[in-house]
Amino acid sequence: MKPVLDLDQLEYNGSMIYDAHKEGKMVKIKYFYENQFHEIICSITKPMGVWDVEVKCSNDDGEIDIPFNWIVQVETV
Repeated sequence: MKPVLDLDQLEYNGSMIYDAHKEGKMVKIKYFYENQFHEIICSITKPMGVWDVEVKCSNDDGEIDIPFNWIVQVETV
């Protein structure tokens, strides 16, 4: 079952993604997909706009788009 995040956690995740892109920092994103938790370390390649629903990030393995509503936790690395 997908975890339910409160509004504060959603806002925090969004601000961490914004700050990481602005400061050029890597992030560890924990997300929930196909009934399993996954984790990726990447850099945010495009800032999220108000209407964006996907986070674009890349690492040595390539670029990935992660739907924002899949994200459970964001930490700077």
